[in-house]
Amino acid sequence: MRVTRILHHSVNVAGALDPATGFYQQVFGLTDAVRPDIPGVGGHWFSVGDAQIHLVDADAGDGAIRPTGPHVCLGVEDLAAAEAELEAAGIATVAFGDGAGRQVWVADPAGHTIELQQDPEGSPTRR
Repeated sequence: MRVTRILHHSVNVAGALDPATGFYQQVFGLTDAVRPDIPGVGGHWFSVGDAQIHLVDADAGDGAIRPTGPHVCLGVEDLAAAEAELEAAGIATVAFGDGAGRQVWVADPAGHTIELQQDPEGSPTRR
């Protein structure tokens, strides 16, 4: 699997969205980003260069893979191929959505959740 870049980092702020949003705006001067409606999950997004920080206002859960918990999102060159690779390696995943909106989460050996998405720019030359 070829990782192309970091797309976003998610910070779980369950129950503290307003003060956390103010903190990131006032202390770091971050620029708001457009956030789609995600049923059952509140939040606020910021742009940081060509990446984003996502504040997630939902319970992080307690499973091995926690999509609403803190995680980093990596863009990959070919998400379908990455999913097939993970499956072939016997690595557990949680997936949501279809097409360009598909998201796949895994946990690393230390328990950190990693989200994978198709890089929206296709196959950028960034490394």
